Amino acid sequence: MSIQDSLESLVNALRRHAELMSTPDTAGNAGVEAFQELRRAAVAYGRSVRDETRWDSPFAEVEEDEGDEGDFVADEGDLGEIFGAEPGGRRFTVSGTWTFEVTDEEAWLGYARRLLADAPEESRQLDGDPTEAAAAVLAYCDLFAPLADHGVIGIEQEWTVQGADDVLDG
Repeated sequence: MSIQDSLESLVNALRRHAELMSTPDTAGNAGVEAFQELRRAAVAYGRSVRDETRWDSPFAEVEEDEGDEGDFVADEGDLGEIFGAEPGGRRFTVSGTWTFEVTDEEAWLGYARRLLADAPEESRQLDGDPTEAAAAVLAYCDLFAPLADHGVIGIEQEWTVQGADDVLDG
């Protein structure tokens, strides 16, 4: 594929992705497919650039994430031995943003404290900040543990909790 053809495919994929993400409540599976399509188009463009010009791909990092079957997977070196994950197993990544409104602060903090019952003592000392509670829950609780009974285990996480005045990263 020529650079111009792959550029046109990339621009079309960007437009489709932007269109779907402009209405995130309706994106669903179409948004995931558009994300994958965009990444594939970026890889194709980068390969066209490399093939025609012998210059490096502007999307080399995206290419590194691409699996053998065109799926995008985490770097094997970063996975670790968490929850019994096996190197080379089939994986998928879910990306998204969820925004929550605290409608009952005491109920939320009570729930967070119950979830944190087995966490280190310092993590259970919540000062009443819902943002801090969310960060502690994400850091010390495997919210996706029920998926293990259905053949899926969590192996890596990256998250940010942002409150009114602070950002907490995991």
